[in-house]
Amino acid sequence: MCTLLLAAAFLTPCAIHAQTATALHQIQSDLQQALTGNWTGVLEYRDYSEPATSTKRVQLPTWLTIKPTGSSQTWHYLYDDGPNKLVEETDTLSFDPSASTYTYTESDNGKPSHTYRVTGYTDLHTGRGQLILTGNGTDNGKPSETRITLTIRRNLLTILEETRPAGSSDPFAFRHSFCFTRATPPATQLSVQ
Repeated sequence: MCTLLLAAAFLTPCAIHAQTATALHQIQSDLQQALTGNWTGVLEYRDYSEPATSTKRVQLPTWLTIKPTGSSQTWHYLYDDGPNKLVEETDTLSFDPSASTYTYTESDNGKPSHTYRVTGYTDLHTGRGQLILTGNGTDNGKPSETRITLTIRRNLLTILEETRPAGSSDPFAFRHSFCFTRATPPATQLSVQ
């Protein structure tokens, strides 16, 4: 799976909260500019149908279209989930510069929104950089802490989601990841479910 490392240092959470409102609004603007467009790639996820000790992973070809919607972004996913079957998902991501948080809402299924704190980033003004988000949620039906790392290059986007049990000091473990390159949306005769 794609793994990218950037040479730039991350800001600590204290440094993030000390940023001016102008700098935080710049992050929002830079992200919209860097992410807007069509992407194609692969979703790789941990197979929870296997025993907890298993490291088995599943991969699905995936298309992603990101569009700005005011101060938010709409992320529309299309997954190739087997012969003649495509699955759609539409999510909304909203950045609150004053709180230094991102709120993620799965628009299609009525699940509650999740809010993540911005805990690290590099300069995204050049269309390259990294954004790290942390927050609480569930993993396989159990309370968890989640860390999401978005790595952005001009034509490459990787998203790594890692989890650990809530309140634990265990290392974060792989949950799923996406690796995308810029592309055009798929032209298909398949039915979307």
